[in-house]
Amino acid sequence: MFPQDEYTPHGYLDNPAHAWKIPGPGGVLRSRPAIGMGWHYPSYAAAYNRKFVYTCHLQIGLALEDGTILLDSSDFKRGGVRLKSSYHSKNIMRFDFQVGEISGSAGFYVGDPAGGNALLCDFSIRNLSSVRRKIGVLALLDYERNLGQGFTWESGIYARSYENPDYAGENSRVLAGHTLGVYQEGTQFHLAVASLDSENALPVSNYTNLSDFEAVREALSKGKSATASSNPRISFSRIELDLPLSENGHSPAKRLLLAVGRGESEKQAIDIISPLLADNGHAAHEIAEHYRKEDGDFWGNAPKLGGDWSPYLRRGVIYDVETLRSLVRRPAGIYRYRWDAMQLQVPRVVLAEAALDMLILSYADPETAKEVLLGTFADSPEPNIPCSREDGSYNMIAADGTPCGTAPEWCFPFHCIDLVYLKTGDHKWLAQLYPYLEDYIGFWITQRLDTQGRPFYMCSWEAGQDNSPRFGIKDDPSGGGALTRHIYPVDLQAALAQACRLLAQWGVELGQDSSRWQALGDSFALATQRMFHNGWFHDFDTRQNRFTEVLDTMQLAPLLCRAATAEQVQALYPMLANPPKHGQVFHPLMWPSVAFCLIEACHQSGRADLAARHSWNIIAPVYRWLDSDPTNVDVDSGGLPGNAREYWTQVVAPNAEPPIGGGGAEVYGWGCLTSMLLFRYIIGFVEEAHGFRLTPNLPPELLQAGKTYRVSLLRCRNARVALSYTVADKLEIAFEIYCERAAAITIKDGSGTLLYDSPQAIYHTFRLILTNASSLDVSII
Repeated sequence: MFPQDEYTPHGYLDNPAHAWKIPGPGGVLRSRPAIGMGWHYPSYAAAYNRKFVYTCHLQIGLALEDGTILLDSSDFKRGGVRLKSSYHSKNIMRFDFQVGEISGSAGFYVGDPAGGNALLCDFSIRNLSSVRRKIGVLALLDYERNLGQGFTWESGIYARSYENPDYAGENSRVLAGHTLGVYQEGTQFHLAVASLDSENALPVSNYTNLSDFEAVREALSKGKSATASSNPRISFSRIELDLPLSENGHSPAKRLLLAVGRGESEKQAIDIISPLLADNGHAAHEIAEHYRKEDGDFWGNAPKLGGDWSPYLRRGVIYDVETLRSLVRRPAGIYRYRWDAMQLQVPRVVLAEAALDMLILSYADPETAKEVLLGTFADSPEPNIPCSREDGSYNMIAADGTPCGTAPEWCFPFHCIDLVYLKTGDHKWLAQLYPYLEDYIGFWITQRLDTQGRPFYMCSWEAGQDNSPRFGIKDDPSGGGALTRHIYPVDLQAALAQACRLLAQWGVELGQDSSRWQALGDSFALATQRMFHNGWFHDFDTRQNRFTEVLDTMQLAPLLCRAATAEQVQALYPMLANPPKHGQVFHPLMWPSVAFCLIEACHQSGRADLAARHSWNIIAPVYRWLDSDPTNVDVDSGGLPGNAREYWTQVVAPNAEPPIGGGGAEVYGWGCLTSMLLFRYIIGFVEEAHGFRLTPNLPPELLQAGKTYRVSLLRCRNARVALSYTVADKLEIAFEIYCERAAAITIKDGSGTLLYDSPQAIYHTFRLILTNASSLDVSII
């Protein structure tokens, strides 16, 4: 089952119909404080999309017997009511509350997965007291539209309601509600409410004029932000419920189904929810059950934290993984495979983000990760994997008209693929992928080397380092499209060395002659080493025929790629501890892609201690914020918790109270790197060719005597591993290893001393004592 917990009451639902070109934007579903969810079309108007056409939300409130209205966050907080979410997946988001001796929940989900045109809410409420209670449930429909931006003839928004007595027959359950729509044409929304306990009509009052209900109008006015060009309109229903008293601590819940249909006519909006409300919501119940089973099956095979981990860390992993799940989109247009959207708002395929996203997702769902990685190459119209959308259009074109894709150094896709391969050992998948990888590197060798064999980026977009000072571009209004052929970048040289050497290594495993790739890799590595100048790896300006002076975190790439000499690595140890800024502006841990370069450079250089230190300086503040409950979730105030973000502003002030909000786009895949940092560098689980290396690096905050930290179901080829760390003078580590087929296990410490040796078995369990920051090598054969 889904790991239920006390999550933040903020987040996104996955609208499976949302795309950008084919079939077009379906809109994203973003929560609204306090109990609300709604469409933002074409997507949330912030990073990556500044175009606002409309929003439409379903908001749930309560009218208490004493006249108190609980509607927005300030109402609930003023009343001492804490909102939380016990279920926070991409499929279902549930809001839970307790008001005195009345408890309730509202679970939102998409009722029309094919079109994303039905938003459903299962609402239940029960009386925990020994006296009968009455309560009013408020269901509000809030429609705000930027008139004239929707390519239709738009004059304004109308509202009308339908009452039960006026509409008898099979559609009465649906028409007993209200519609908000655009006249003379445009998107229409219809809200209907039905009881799930009885076929009898509900005591519902519908309002389309807020003056009919002054308390609601006043509550809604708090924090309302309508622009001059928009035309907001609100209508609502009030459902009166009698709550039976509790007998022996038990009371039946009153259950409602609230449904909002969306269509380009009122009839379409009504028709989409009609079958969902029929038969006491049977069809809606089946959809919710399908979501719960899908979530349960997924999390039954995904890593989870248990024991004494702080709740914000435990839940942080869930936020990350659910963000990634929502970014895997169904096949569309030129994409025959499922594909990674990179970020949810304006989906597109970008090799760098797809590679890093799928490496992170492979901890929970390696099969999906492999499919998406293969499809990223197989579905690309050209070998350099130009950044593209579903219709085959390109969206990263340099100033000279050259279609660009991200380079081998941005998120190091070959390194990511190698780590996924080490995790899964899937030769068949690697064999399918291998020809595309050869073509990709072949492109960079034939199209991105100058006459002296030095690689270059066509533009800074291609580097992923938009308008970085490294390239010396002073005036580029495009933000990264200006040509940068004159800079010979050391990170690209190192990444090509790594990619060629990996092609050689994989070729041997696949039984192919890969001597050409080995020779190229060694040659590129030697060229990388020659770029070490005055104690640092520098870029080279071919126009001025000299090394550049700009220092950047990304110039540590030769260490990640193992293209540096041992002496060069040793010389850079101080810089690994205190690296230069990225782009001369950004904290080296702020951008996930850059932090990945730095931390993996530490790891590959034998500095697991630094990799863990940098990782914890990201994980702790980022997860604290992801799990927070701010009153204001506008993008200028830090945005919405509960989903991963484009970059981590939290690392600048990690101990701030309240926690600093996120940066850039919401629902951004590489922001989920935090979960991988936890698994790989703090828990210290590193997959290798014949098993895994375990190097726990718990920070001082976690080294509290008697505490036990558990992680379940880490994957390593044909085995699944559960670990438990108990803190004493050293760490007592309990292992449980489940093998798909019988395997023998041997464990050696860092000096090579044999600590454990077992015969072949399906299930292994044992305990060992280890000093924090020491290593064990576990072979599974």
